Amino acid sequence: MNLVLETPPESLADLILPQVCDHLRVEFGGSLPTDKAYILSCIGAAVSRLDGKQGRLGRCLLAQEWTLYLDGFPTCIELPLPPLQQVINIKYIDRDGILQTLDPSAYRVSGAGSWRPEIAPAYGETWPDSRYVADAVQVRFRAGYGATEEDIPPPILHAINVMTAHYYVERQPVTFTTPHEIPLLACDLIAPFRIYR
Repeated sequence: MNLVLETPPESLADLILPQVCDHLRVEFGGSLPTDKAYILSCIGAAVSRLDGKQGRLGRCLLAQEWTLYLDGFPTCIELPLPPLQQVINIKYIDRDGILQTLDPSAYRVSGAGSWRPEIAPAYGETWPDSRYVADAVQVRFRAGYGATEEDIPPPILHAINVMTAHYYVERQPVTFTTPHEIPLLACDLIAPFRIYR
């Protein structure tokens, strides 16, 4: 299994900069430019710790497109990085080595709004035969809560605020009695949204 980001999301840092500045008690406006770049980098670091393939949540935050590569058709294709918005297409290399696009009527998508979206053959259908090569099946899909920060659950946005504040204030390595990757408050906020695979 291989997962490739095809279309990255909009910059969440740019969208939430005013609310993060409010959380930091930093005036958003004329006096901000000296810290703006640093605050944006702190937001970017916080978002990257949560979002996408390497993120701690195991989810996509803003809408983005991915391709899942498989060596063949399993019984059921489990899609990572919920919430799923749309399966764009399924392509596969047939026995003759030709890349084919599977007709959407040949499969059904379930659990789009859940933590475990799946694709299975439609009733009465079976997966086609694919060539026995690496990455023979390609599933392109769009995932994420939506196009704007307003679509992201408030606890996740608040966790980003907390993490950004930590990065902004603690500019050197910090050693806790019990080391944590991110502040405990942020861990509590994101806990109900984490995907464990």
